[in-house]
Amino acid sequence: MEAILLISHGSRSNEAEKTFFRVAEEFEKFIGMKVYPTFMEFNRPGIEMAIENMYSDGVRKIIAMPYFLYSGIHIKEDVPEMLKCAKEKYNDLIIEFVGPIDFHPLMLEILKERLEDKRVRI
Repeated sequence: MEAILLISHGSRSNEAEKTFFRVAEEFEKFIGMKVYPTFMEFNRPGIEMAIENMYSDGVRKIIAMPYFLYSGIHIKEDVPEMLKCAKEKYNDLIIEFVGPIDFHPLMLEILKERLEDKRVRI
């Protein structure tokens, strides 16, 4: 079975955590594939636990997908290292890693929409 591991940085904010779980749930409906949300830090499940859950559910091919805007140190080093550790633990597991959101023309639409939202003066 194949599934997506959607990876967030994590946050101390409960609202951020809830928003990420909503993104994962809606993405799962949108693509019609099981999505396992996970966090690098602060929240649960962590990456190791999420992969353990996936493996227990019969997933043998993981598409690891970062919910990050850029290819910073977490995407270049930290997450790949975590995924390599999981691969060593489960040698029959196939893990593919896709890039971060990065630039996409639709981002311009989102930014424009945010400009039109109600603003709060600081």
